[in-house]
Amino acid sequence: MNPALMGSENAAPLKGWLGSPTEIFRTATFRTAAWATAAFGFSTLALFAFIYWQTAGVETEQIDRFVRRESLAIAHQAPANIAADIQSHFASELHRESFAAVFSAQLTPQIGEITVYPVGLAIDNVPHEVTVVRARAEGIAEDRVRVIASRLDDGRILVVGRSIQNIAILRDKMWRALELGVLPALASALAIGLFASSRTLNRVREVNETIERIMQGHLNERIGLNPGGDALDQLATSVNRMLDEIERLVEEIRGVGDDIAHDLRTPLTRLRARLEGARARTGSPEQLLGVIEQAIADLDQSFVMITALLRIGQIEGSARRAGFAPVSLAMIAREVAELYQPLAEAREITLTVAGQEEVWVEGDRDLLFELAANLLDNAVKFTPPLGSVSIRNCRQKEGAVLTISDTGPGIPVAEREMVFKRFYRAERSRHTPGQGLGLSLAGAIARLHGFHVHLADANPGLTMELRGWAAPEPIGAKVRQTRRKELLF
Repeated sequence: MNPALMGSENAAPLKGWLGSPTEIFRTATFRTAAWATAAFGFSTLALFAFIYWQTAGVETEQIDRFVRRESLAIAHQAPANIAADIQSHFASELHRESFAAVFSAQLTPQIGEITVYPVGLAIDNVPHEVTVVRARAEGIAEDRVRVIASRLDDGRILVVGRSIQNIAILRDKMWRALELGVLPALASALAIGLFASSRTLNRVREVNETIERIMQGHLNERIGLNPGGDALDQLATSVNRMLDEIERLVEEIRGVGDDIAHDLRTPLTRLRARLEGARARTGSPEQLLGVIEQAIADLDQSFVMITALLRIGQIEGSARRAGFAPVSLAMIAREVAELYQPLAEAREITLTVAGQEEVWVEGDRDLLFELAANLLDNAVKFTPPLGSVSIRNCRQKEGAVLTISDTGPGIPVAEREMVFKRFYRAERSRHTPGQGLGLSLAGAIARLHGFHVHLADANPGLTMELRGWAAPEPIGAKVRQTRRKELLF
């Protein structure tokens, strides 16, 4: 699909999404701030309610003790002295919060400022909260009070009470404190949430604008980073690394088609020429058989190239990571050396195996064998006769290392990163048989395992180091090695 078309198709919805006026309220940052503000408000309200409940309870207990005490004190007075006691004790009270009244057995007011017997007040010597109507100098007023009703010896009813206005005042003050203290705090928290959401939204907008430019084909674009190094910056760093890898793969793939066409054209052109020549001239069956064999050889060369490409794609797809297990690098080195020993002897090359220390890595044994084989094949292929090649494994601080050194011409420093690309052939190896896929396949296997292939000068020749993380020795490995040695000797 055309990147420009992709950008045009997605640009309008993307801008509309970013331009929505309510989008800031839908951000995760604002939702988090809103939930935190709501939790803070709820917990503060619960705290204030608890404080009010406890304080009001203590105040109510004090009022109840007072009305009990006063009720008992008045009830023990002589009937003739009750009116004077009530008048002297309660009328002189400064704030007129306490009161007492006497009603007849028929609930008719006789003494005190209560004009009507409180509705629903039981005569049980127990404090109750009721509404009373009191006649004061400023007029008739209703008041919520805590009262006790008790029956005197002469049958009359004594009502003693105290206003709970202080509790109401306490409640009003707490609501006032809640309004003056908590509500501004909640508003400030929401304002901070709006500010943080705005910054997050601007950051997301920048990221989406960058992604939109990348979708339009500008693969060199990267997400900007802030000095703070917050979670978004960490995510942006990971995305930038991913974009670096995507750009590298895209740049590599751009030339793969031309390289495949160029490398396949030679054997296919040669095949076509041979078949046309065989058709144009008549020859013996032996000559026709020779043409067919050469044609098969050309097709085999093309199939080898296509199979290698498919295998690289399969390995780069990381489809085999689930089968990783501990693998001995020493055993890989010995088996690869045994495989290439006849070829080295035929080319009069000395192939040695050093470093028999058991070093284990985590990976796919077949793929690691193929990786080592490709590296060793490259070393043997480019080492001249009477040269030498060595393969050695060891354990270093960085982890496990498999080293292959040769006395060949080496690879120039400028080309060492290029040799792992598909179809790349160094200038001095243009006329050497091969398709330029061996080291590319080795690089794909190394990346799958999280390993790194490092190239360095061997003076003379080239040293290739496969570096990876060492794995713990599997259980039973030493026992199997001991039994193998016993069988050998």
